[in-house]
Amino acid sequence: MTEIKMPEAGFSVTEGTIIEWYRKTGDKVREGENVVSVETDKITVDVPAEVSGVLSEIRYNPGEIAPVGDVLGTISGEGEMPSGSGQAVGRKAAGPVFVKAGGENIPVQTVQAPNKTGPRPVEERKVSPAAKAVARINGVDISLITKGSGPHGRIVKKDVLEFIESEKSRDLDGPGVKKSVRPPRLIGTGQDRRVDFTGWRKVIADRMVSSSNEIPHYSMSVEADVTLLSELIASFRSKNQSGESGPRVTYLPFMMKAMMVGIDLVPEVNSCCDGKGFTVKSDLNIGIAVDLGEKLLVPVVKNIRSKSIIELTEELSELVDKARNDKLGRDDVTGGTITLTNVGPFQIHSATSVILQPQTTIIYMGVAKDAPGIREGNIEVRKQMIYGGTFDHRVINGAAGGRFLMEIKKCLEDLNMFLTKLR
Repeated sequence: MTEIKMPEAGFSVTEGTIIEWYRKTGDKVREGENVVSVETDKITVDVPAEVSGVLSEIRYNPGEIAPVGDVLGTISGEGEMPSGSGQAVGRKAAGPVFVKAGGENIPVQTVQAPNKTGPRPVEERKVSPAAKAVARINGVDISLITKGSGPHGRIVKKDVLEFIESEKSRDLDGPGVKKSVRPPRLIGTGQDRRVDFTGWRKVIADRMVSSSNEIPHYSMSVEADVTLLSELIASFRSKNQSGESGPRVTYLPFMMKAMMVGIDLVPEVNSCCDGKGFTVKSDLNIGIAVDLGEKLLVPVVKNIRSKSIIELTEELSELVDKARNDKLGRDDVTGGTITLTNVGPFQIHSATSVILQPQTTIIYMGVAKDAPGIREGNIEVRKQMIYGGTFDHRVINGAAGGRFLMEIKKCLEDLNMFLTKLR
């Protein structure tokens, strides 16, 4: 008999929520076939069968929370007898599973499907994690997708993307057409909506409270003149002689490299603390906060020192795309030593962040905007950016944090010095 266990999904992940079983007890499974989908605060992952056989037992139902390493179910070989009844015993559930539809979270209850014809309601139909993520991001009501192209009619990512394209080509304002995106409710109308802290939301909430209570945070900000840097970025994007546009380089990879230079000056910024002491990390792996609407993921760009600006640009694009399409794996979200969050796309100038334990530093970068500046005694329109950091005062004192931020400023403003350090 082979056990199906809750997989590890990172250093700080201790539990996960069961999203969906793809097979029921008594069904045959093949080695390598995905049998259950689980979700942590970091990723949604499918757990494959390690052997071929029969799914003989399910110990956790959808919506229930299981600790990492706990047995979710068992697979029996031919002739083996299951150890239990095959059905999960009653456990405290993680609360209702929510599917976002048109801006609202609709609780999804696991019920016995009645034997009747016609399209089944979304509660009873199988939807892949990737399909759920794409639907959530695009505000699509999955119940309007009447047929799935996956195994046993399962709705997969391709079905949602095709539905979105088909809706774009239709006149949604025509009579008798049911819209896939519901208009937002007017403020002050309708009933209040309670959202319990369950699943990934509960894990994130617990960690934010733990970090705020255990770490003595302090924050500082600096303003840098990034006029020359903005011109350099524009030159990367400009068309070459063949008329093709260059890579879509942004401020982000330059900030990552500037952080690298700052860490060479103040190494303790790139460290992890366990409460009894801290470890200065030799690797520099920067976690990048990616906003997914209701959920925030932090994929990790590893080995910053060995990568060029172009290589960082390409890897950032790949990780963001994987995050938005629910394709991040465990290696993509583990191993971070410091975190960087970019609030510039929201036109925000500055921010105060909460440190992601066991790290000791989180850096933010705000919007680069035109502002009056003085250059050689004259007032000019310059491109200015505010950035800053939140530090663990147990590890990094105020002077050290200030030196780190000022070293970043030197890099962003003095490109000759900066590019020399990158060679």
